[in-house]
Amino acid sequence: MATGDELPINENATPLQMANTIFGPGVTVNSASYTGWSQSSGIYSDGDNVAPGLTPSDTGVILSTGRASHVTQSSGDPNRSGSTSTNSPGTGSDGDFNDAANRTTYDASFLEVNFTPTTDFITMQFTFSSEEYPEYTGSIYNDIFGVWVNDTLVSSPVVNVTQINSVNQSANATLFNNNTNDDYNTEMDGFTVTLTLVMPVNIGVPNDIKIGIADVGDSSYDSNVLIAADSIQGEFIAESDSITHYEGVTSVLDVLANDPTSGGIAFITHINGVAVNPGDSVTLADGTVVTLLVTGELQIDPPASQVGLTANETINFTYTADDGNGITDTAFVTVTAIPCFARGTMILTEDGEKAVEDLVEGDMIETRDNGLQPIRWIGSRKVAAEGRFAPIAIEAGTLGMHRRLVVSPQHRVMLTHWMAELMFGEDEVLVAAKDLVNDCSIHVLGPDQLENGEVEYFHLLFDRHQIIFSEGLATESFLPGPTVMNNLDADVQEEVLALFPGIDRRTMDGYGPAARLPLRAFEARAMLA
Repeated sequence: MATGDELPINENATPLQMANTIFGPGVTVNSASYTGWSQSSGIYSDGDNVAPGLTPSDTGVILSTGRASHVTQSSGDPNRSGSTSTNSPGTGSDGDFNDAANRTTYDASFLEVNFTPTTDFITMQFTFSSEEYPEYTGSIYNDIFGVWVNDTLVSSPVVNVTQINSVNQSANATLFNNNTNDDYNTEMDGFTVTLTLVMPVNIGVPNDIKIGIADVGDSSYDSNVLIAADSIQGEFIAESDSITHYEGVTSVLDVLANDPTSGGIAFITHINGVAVNPGDSVTLADGTVVTLLVTGELQIDPPASQVGLTANETINFTYTADDGNGITDTAFVTVTAIPCFARGTMILTEDGEKAVEDLVEGDMIETRDNGLQPIRWIGSRKVAAEGRFAPIAIEAGTLGMHRRLVVSPQHRVMLTHWMAELMFGEDEVLVAAKDLVNDCSIHVLGPDQLENGEVEYFHLLFDRHQIIFSEGLATESFLPGPTVMNNLDADVQEEVLALFPGIDRRTMDGYGPAARLPLRAFEARAMLA
């Protein structure tokens, strides 16, 4: 448990002082104005010492839907109230916030700045905290942090718009810190790790930006955004990265390789907002361990105690880098697992059922939507069937008229469920095998249950993502999205690109969408509850 200590906040800071605090190299502030309660904003200091994790930097600006100083307490235990709330005389029903939240907003606190950049992109580092967590996750009380550049709402490729429902204990959980056990010095019940936005701007001319926060649905329970000092800048922008594992595989990623610098040697300072030195590791909320190696690369180890790569098929985390000249930026890393069939799985073909290991490219496979379709590519990998490599067995008849099926944890099966229509507007959805485990009819297989304690996984690629029949059950084929393609071995990548010239070599996009809506782990749990 942390100890309460008040974060120093100057609530008398002027709009221009706040703007000059958070704008950094490559940007000139021309003017600034603030809208909201005077005590809902300020410049904080000594964040690294007083509230590490909560603050994205040692100094910066805080905007709140309540009183800014209530983000911490001066002494004793932290987080002493589960309902920190100030019905502030902030702005109600602001048009931009109402439109972004798609409902009425209250207690808005926002800074508007006119600035001139020397680059065509700028970036920002911030954390979002709230007392709405965790009780009101998934509710209408979806407090929002919004940024508009030249009247256009800025979105993130990972979290879209930062709100209670986009980053929490279920959605993007690896970007969230749960404070219900008072582990951090803040009165808020939860907050994000350091997040980032990259924003296009018009170079060399005045631009406008609006940065703020608002309560959604009612004026109760405070939320805050803390913006790092000097982080709105354009001279060093870290590029987001992605990597794909075969399930359970440790990988190493050089995230700095695509981060341009101006003469300095870049180095990583934080992982998910936690300060690190070479050799240090940070454990994400799902159990994934990220280690900063002495080479400057990141080693990503899947959870040792969980089935599959992660609790979700795709996870995200952030890293912060220094360009070697004292300018920092934060970027996302996306990690994805590749699902596969196990050796021996019987696949329905034009000639009846065949074992997956006996299939060859060109074989015609029966699909749910498009009749007989040829296999364009087959890949396989043999691993020890233990821990995070352990396959999932779906016993005969569990999900309909099918035989026993063994697949990798991330392999998705198609389900028809009445709740899917109510919750997602789709009567058929895809759910990963690991999210169906009930330790009875759907369970994990150990090495003692498989020959030589090993399992060989196969994946089948078609002209488009397909629903095929394995042991009589509707399951998915291999889906080579941009993240997967960018991280396949070079020779395999070239083979797939040669087969599919429509895939853009730069973006690796263009294969096509999933055959059905894929559900995330928490969505599957909600549907099947």
